[in-house]
Amino acid sequence: MGVHELWSILEPVRKSVPLYSLSGKTLAVDLSLWVCEAQHVQAMMGRVTKPHLNLFFRVSSLTLMGIKLIFVMEGEAPKLKAETMYKRNQGRFGTKAAAAPKRFKAILRECAEMLDCMGVPWVTAAGEAEAMCAYLDSQGLVDGCITNDGDAFLYGARTVYRNFNMNTKQDPQLDCYQTSDVERDLHLSRENLVGLAIFLGCDYIPNVINMVHIYV
Repeated sequence: MGVHELWSILEPVRKSVPLYSLSGKTLAVDLSLWVCEAQHVQAMMGRVTKPHLNLFFRVSSLTLMGIKLIFVMEGEAPKLKAETMYKRNQGRFGTKAAAAPKRFKAILRECAEMLDCMGVPWVTAAGEAEAMCAYLDSQGLVDGCITNDGDAFLYGARTVYRNFNMNTKQDPQLDCYQTSDVERDLHLSRENLVGLAIFLGCDYIPNVINMVHIYV
C-alpha cells in the first residue's frame, strides 16, 4: 500500500520502540488495517472466526496499558484509486472479489458497533482512512498514527507507527517513523515525498520510470 519502496527509503530513520512506551498517548488507527490483519491471520491458521475477537482483545490490552485509540473508518475511495482497489481485492479474495467489498464494509460496521459498546471513539473519513489519521496527527489531535500505509506521510502525518504486533512472547515492539527525522537525516520534506510518489508510483499513479521505458 502507498508509495512503492517508501519504507526502504525511510529505513535509516526507523526506530524500534516498546509498546509500553506509548502509554499516555492517543493514537489514530486505520480500522480496516486491523480487520485485514485479523482476517489474514485467521485464514493462515484455517479459522473462520470473525475478526471482532482479535480487535476486542487488542483494544482491551492497549486500554489497560493506558493507550487511547481513535479509530478511523474508511470512506469512499477516490475514483483514481479504482484500479488499485480492484487488483487488491482480486489478490485478497480471488473469485469472490466482486462481493467481498460489501461484506468487508459490513464487518467494519459491526466492529464500529462493538467499539461503541466499549466506549472507544471512531470517525468515518470522507475518503481514505490514512488521510484522516494523518489529519488528526497534523492538527495535534492525536500523538501519532498506527498504519502500514506510507501515504500517511504525504497527507501530513508527523509520527507513524508500523508493524504493530502483540502476538509475541517477548515485549511487543513496533516501528516508529517521525517526519522530523525524515527531514533532518534524509533531507526529505513532505513535498519531496510527494515527488517520490510520482516517480516511484503509488496507489493513484503507476511508476513513471516504467512509463518512460514504455514510451521512449
